[in-house]
Amino acid sequence: MSLDKSIKIGIGLGNIKFGCTRDELKKIIGEPSEIDTYNATGEEDGYLTESWHYDEDEFSVSFDEEDNWRLTTIAVSSPDFEFNGKKIIGLSVDETLSSLENENLGSNELEDLSDEHINHKLLSFVESSLNLWFENDQLSEIQWGVLWDDEDTPAWPK
Repeated sequence: MSLDKSIKIGIGLGNIKFGCTRDELKKIIGEPSEIDTYNATGEEDGYLTESWHYDEDEFSVSFDEEDNWRLTTIAVSSPDFEFNGKKIIGLSVDETLSSLENENLGSNELEDLSDEHINHKLLSFVESSLNLWFENDQLSEIQWGVLWDDEDTPAWPK
């Protein structure tokens, strides 16, 4: 099955919607290449997150125990994925901002996470649950999640 590579803020990826269950996702796209389970908060009593990796298509999804194991986050790294018809993986920070300026994503914040070994930056659009990860000034990963009615209530797409 061919994966629809259209990024949809607040909704999902192609016909994969935030809020779907693990079984529903398997029916849409099949078994993942790899599954990781980890404590999302780092605290002893924190909730678990399960990440499914689809290596061939270069994307991952995450399901949170706290949200009844429903799909909450998607991350893509292949330049084949499109944001409103635009391929933006590989663009610089400035090119990415220019490409997204008419998308009504809300305000953004650019954070420098570099160390002595690698140049990393994170461009976040909090209102849109969108994180753009840059390595050596090139967009390397797009990560987005379900939108929220409030801090504890996901706004699952219909």
